[in-house]
Amino acid sequence: MKKTVLRFFALVLCLLLVLPAVSSCDQNGTVYTLGAYTIKSDEYSYLLGMFKKQLMVSFECTSESDLSYEVREGVTLGEYWEAVYRPGFEQSVLRLLFAQALFDDYGLSINEEAKKNSDEVLNTLIKYYGGFNEKYFNTYLNTNGYGYSADTIRRVYEMQLKESAVMEYLYGLDNSKVTPEQKESYYKDNYMHFQVLVINTLYKKHEDSQGNVTYINLSENEVSYQKLLAKELTELLVSKNLDYDYKIIDKTLSYEELWEKYSDDKEFPQGWYMLEPTATQMATSDTLATALVLREGDCGVVDAKRYFDGDGTIKTENGDEEIKEGDYFAYGSAFIKKLTLDDGAYAREENKDFFDEKTFLSNTAEDAFIKKLNQYETENDITVWYSDLKNSFTLDGVKANELDYYAFYGSTEN
Repeated sequence: MKKTVLRFFALVLCLLLVLPAVSSCDQNGTVYTLGAYTIKSDEYSYLLGMFKKQLMVSFECTSESDLSYEVREGVTLGEYWEAVYRPGFEQSVLRLLFAQALFDDYGLSINEEAKKNSDEVLNTLIKYYGGFNEKYFNTYLNTNGYGYSADTIRRVYEMQLKESAVMEYLYGLDNSKVTPEQKESYYKDNYMHFQVLVINTLYKKHEDSQGNVTYINLSENEVSYQKLLAKELTELLVSKNLDYDYKIIDKTLSYEELWEKYSDDKEFPQGWYMLEPTATQMATSDTLATALVLREGDCGVVDAKRYFDGDGTIKTENGDEEIKEGDYFAYGSAFIKKLTLDDGAYAREENKDFFDEKTFLSNTAEDAFIKKLNQYETENDITVWYSDLKNSFTLDGVKANELDYYAFYGSTEN
């Protein structure tokens, strides 16, 4: 391992001597390195292109030009994705890199049936886009701006098969071997627990005996009452002003008692469990941002009316008020209290809306694997290195994978 690290330092020195002409030392630069194992720039380009395609399908983008759409003033969809989703992609690359080392350390073997399937996919691509000729296929890839070759795809497929073997070895098929300790560690490190007391100052919600929901305008007196209620709750819960002249609420009531008595939303009496938001999510969701920065037991308030003109009403073309699904609680104030992350909340039936079992197990395995990488680096006196090449790749700059995405992730009918 030590010799490998020294060889890597020699490569870095070589790169520094010839920058910016990186290709003088290596036509296909190295993006990530872990000892003898690497992710080359062509492999990284393939992986990022596949990731981009997954995002486009998930968000129903039909063209790469959609990424130039401004989601906020001065921020394009591509830039938003870059900020929100790129860190998760980088972690997936690290997992892939680390798996190569563990595959050899554990003496594992590739599943032959899976290997046969991946070979068939590549052969189909060569047949369809290159007329059975790999050289012509590579010409097609180059002409269409993919930035990699058939051999790149072949290498990535092999790495992914090794990663699957390692993950199954460590965590079982469908992550069935994930331990209670690993679940608890992932949950405590990544989630927050909070309750939201909603005071609506524009509409009241009505549900009939058949479960049909309608929204009714508050009367002028009701609006005044709700606004005063929101002000009093702000004084008591946020400012903690016991000397304020309260007209409606009893200042001796706890947050929980106030929530039970006044909240317009009582869907989750046990509170909300949410993943801690990214920086971009914090910038676009005051609720998540407030919940994150609060200390346990403290309260904050979000005044949703500020997002709208005037009194916050939405008007249709004919002047009628319209409420879209999810809009009801956008009018008024939300009082957020940070709660304790109670042990094992992810396993309770009442919390199933917050913890999809399959996704939670998958995320737990990935989290445990990254923690294992940190331990591996310490024990082997070796470090993951990445070059400046990584910064030259952006979601806007790579071509979305239109070649083999559907072979692995969905029907071409999509």
